[in-house]
Amino acid sequence: MIAPGIYILSQPIHSGKTTLLQNWLKGQANVAGILTPDINDIRKVYDIADNTYYDLQTDETYTGELISIGKYKFSAAGFEKARDILIRSANSRPDWLLVDEVGKLEIEQQTGLEPALSQIIDLYKINPTGGLLLVIRDYLLEQAICHYNLDKAIVLNKSFFE
Repeated sequence: MIAPGIYILSQPIHSGKTTLLQNWLKGQANVAGILTPDINDIRKVYDIADNTYYDLQTDETYTGELISIGKYKFSAAGFEKARDILIRSANSRPDWLLVDEVGKLEIEQQTGLEPALSQIIDLYKINPTGGLLLVIRDYLLEQAICHYNLDKAIVLNKSFFE
């Protein structure tokens, strides 16, 4: 077990961050949170503790409330489910809480996983009982560190997970 605190995995877009974490999870116990894998080119929310997938990305036939960034459209209900999973997971105080991933929606638009993400980060700053692992694309790393005041977070490289 590592020291409790906040950790960051930061790699380029489409570099295999989520796949790396999916493989790492196979050897771990007491891990909760979310991964956001692409399944058949559609982004899903994966509840680690419940081993369940939920829709996040939508197509042109979706009629519910949308959250958009660039060419991507996500269901607001999918993000609501992801936030609920994160809050439930944080309350269970696992050895590792994974958040895949912190992006422009959260940092620049204060939507997506917000406000749950900020609440969880604040919780782990005050009373970490395990590791909070945030996945952040490399080009957003400095912006995320500044936005969330993560100057004491430890940036892990891929070799930690192999």
